[in-house]
Amino acid sequence: AEFALELFNVRPSMAPIINTMGYIINDLEFFSKQTLLEKLKTFPVERLRIDNALSSSFHSFLDRFEGKKLNVMLISYSTTIIKHLKENTKNDFTFYVLESRPLLEGRRTAEKLSSNFETHLIADSAMGKFIKKVDLVLLGIDSVLRDGSIVNKIGSYPLACIAAANNKDVYAVGDSYKYNLKSHYNQKIIVEQKPIYEVYSKKIKKELFKVHNFYFDISPSNYFKEIISDLGILTMPEFLEKVKSTLPLEWFKSFL
Repeated sequence: AEFALELFNVRPSMAPIINTMGYIINDLEFFSKQTLLEKLKTFPVERLRIDNALSSSFHSFLDRFEGKKLNVMLISYSTTIIKHLKENTKNDFTFYVLESRPLLEGRRTAEKLSSNFETHLIADSAMGKFIKKVDLVLLGIDSVLRDGSIVNKIGSYPLACIAAANNKDVYAVGDSYKYNLKSHYNQKIIVEQKPIYEVYSKKIKKELFKVHNFYFDISPSNYFKEIISDLGILTMPEFLEKVKSTLPLEWFKSFL
């Protein structure tokens, strides 16, 4: 139990850590090396099932736009989104990728996609200028909270706001393991800060100003048209209802 708690607290916003532990220890009547090994052996099969289901959902989503030229805005680096976009051969994409300060993960996204598609790398602060050029926004998921809000890379929330103001649909992409059990049981989700030197490398006198470096923000559920996951292409209320009946939930109570 202590080891599990340490894992949960490594990065409180990372729901998959919790749900992976849930898959392993849920329904185990007793803990032994053998029972844990048996569960661990089956996890890759479960993971593959989830990945395949998400892939199917994503390709079904893209089929809606088959044969159309599609302009898409992205932020940060989502392995899931990039993988499935690069697999697609039915759509003619142009991507507008936000650089995603302070670590500039968007540069890596632009590099990956530019080998297959027309790609534009833009400053985060330019999202409002370029939003009119796009048809939709795709956002990755770090965690889905109990009210359907989504934790993702900082900048996702203002991007969702600007998209809504310009009547552009926003879709979240991620699997059901991103549902956050800490949030499900009303535990506070702490959005952690990272080293300030990533934002401001000079030495500063504390009385002059403070530097903040949050890696994540939280976007309310009403900004999302749908969520694309292994459970299907669903509205957020539909996803929440389905994920609560799919994931093991009760086991986590013992860690509260």
